[in-house]
Amino acid sequence: MEVIAEEVWGVPGAAHLPGGVVFPLRMTVIRLPDGGLWLHSPVALDDTTARAIEALGPVRHLVAPSLLHDLHAGAAKARWPAARLHAPTALRARRPDLPIDEDLSDGSPWGDAIVAVAIRGAPKLDEFEFLHRPSRTLLVTDLAFHVLTPATFATKLVLCGVGCHGRLGSSRAWRWVFAEDRAAVAASVERLLALDFDRLVPAHGDVIASGAAPALRQALSQPLSWRR
Repeated sequence: MEVIAEEVWGVPGAAHLPGGVVFPLRMTVIRLPDGGLWLHSPVALDDTTARAIEALGPVRHLVAPSLLHDLHAGAAKARWPAARLHAPTALRARRPDLPIDEDLSDGSPWGDAIVAVAIRGAPKLDEFEFLHRPSRTLLVTDLAFHVLTPATFATKLVLCGVGCHGRLGSSRAWRWVFAEDRAAVAASVERLLALDFDRLVPAHGDVIASGAAPALRQALSQPLSWRR
């Protein structure tokens, strides 16, 4: 595990896709004020890593933040059955095998420490981003990538194709595939950027430890332009 901020840790993983494409993954672990752990976007875990997580506190919340980040949610729930699994509403129909406890929604169902922001207008993803207020840390899933060192040449080609190689960027797939209501996506992004954050933790790529707010605004400038 990596220490990201006070009460925030990262657990690395990887997504192996056809053609030799390997995307880095990150599960983010946050310790809430009550001592319980909140796990964002679970990755595949071995017993050693799971024990290291449990040493931080009891696992009470598991979060599948989009319709594309649910692969390891079931295994995490099986490992920690007392934890509440939170997921987008639409995931219930797509994954009836998942024992989802609560639907994700805008706001702070976990108290003041974490606030959720839905990215509206992209139902194929139904993605949520999260701000950890005490550390001013923003978690994003597929809204922005920050993969500076691709694992394979095939990965580099894919990142170049979607406009995200070697920089913080939003995939062109948002325009081509995901954004069915561009104005709604842009409005959601504006709400996200209005939050008070300094650190960015992407599910795919390197952490930006400070100064992340202007960097993310620049990276999302194309989605914001969809209003015009």
